[in-house]
Amino acid sequence: MEKVVWAGTHQTSFGAAAESLAVLAEQSLSAKQVRRITTYIGADRVAERREQVAEFTSKTLMERTAAKPGIEPPEVGVLMLDNGTHQRRDHFGAPDKKTHWKQETGGLALSMTSEVHERDPCPDFPNWLFASDVVAEIASLAHRRETPENIGDSTSEDESPLAPQGQAGFEWTPEIVSREIIASTEGTEVARHLEWIAWEHGITSAPRQAFVADGASSIWAIHKKYFSQMTAIVDLMHALSYAYRAAAVLDEEGLYRRWATAIWQGRVREVLEELKTHQERLGLPPQDASADDPRQRIGRAITYYTNHQSRMNYPDYRRLGLPITSSLMESAIKQLSQRVKGTEKFWNQPAAEAILQLRADSLSDSQPLREFWIRWQQKITGTNRYRVRVSPKSGLAISRYNC
Repeated sequence: MEKVVWAGTHQTSFGAAAESLAVLAEQSLSAKQVRRITTYIGADRVAERREQVAEFTSKTLMERTAAKPGIEPPEVGVLMLDNGTHQRRDHFGAPDKKTHWKQETGGLALSMTSEVHERDPCPDFPNWLFASDVVAEIASLAHRRETPENIGDSTSEDESPLAPQGQAGFEWTPEIVSREIIASTEGTEVARHLEWIAWEHGITSAPRQAFVADGASSIWAIHKKYFSQMTAIVDLMHALSYAYRAAAVLDEEGLYRRWATAIWQGRVREVLEELKTHQERLGLPPQDASADDPRQRIGRAITYYTNHQSRMNYPDYRRLGLPITSSLMESAIKQLSQRVKGTEKFWNQPAAEAILQLRADSLSDSQPLREFWIRWQQKITGTNRYRVRVSPKSGLAISRYNC
């Protein structure tokens, strides 16, 4: 069972999992059997998670905000959130569903270590970032479906992460001690789940805490409601991408370099004032303006920096040894999406939730599935489990081998 679930969770499809089991485990199972077993166990794991989160939320506010007994908090506790997408089979033909793409939310709870500096350890903007393809790539991806209401919202989990830490200018970044990953299609439950995971691992009791994300308004609403005590940091690379796109449509040599330096040094207000000057000169964008219209690009940058300038004090974050990018979260979203996203993959909601839970568990350093299998085996009575369904033709109950 454990091998089947591992294959169903890690391989790109249930068919590929069945082939791997035949070769490596010498077990002849169909893709349908692998799917049934994997989603069955995943549903059990989801049910257990909900019970754990419900037990946590039933605690008093004082208990939830205090350190968990017996857990030593890390030097730096960091939470990150981001969104990915997958295709939903049960959305086809539904009159209230505009698309069959469904959003899932992933979260990271990071225990980290870093030094605190007397002053900014890297006040100069790194030269390698001026010519970085990462900023240009994010700029081209992160602005595809924006409207005035969702400026900064993440639209793709395929955004390129930051170049490997250790590049010139990033030696000061905190090091990971351990990471926990969560994922769910149920947006309302993600916040409570992340709150519980953070409490379990001492993240919200750390002396230095940070909440890092891109500009998505839904994510920052979660920060405000559940994690307002944590230092809010908007991802540097997304912040640079708005300056990059705006500077690209203005005929001024070295403009992006100057704006990027100002953002790096925490002088976002200066960039905002310059953008407003250009907006006054060019005029406001009409409602039907394209994404490449100079007025539209400048307007979006103004909206983004107006909304997030309080979360862009990067010199102070570097001084405190806090992360300034959400690249680790974007990497985790890619790892989750390797299993659930694809043009040929379609899910119903329970199956997607089950697989995302198992996938997140398998990527977490604490390996929650190890203890889960022990608990699950203790519940087994020695008899086969059956699921009862009703025949649509006869109306009779039919017992069906399920695991």
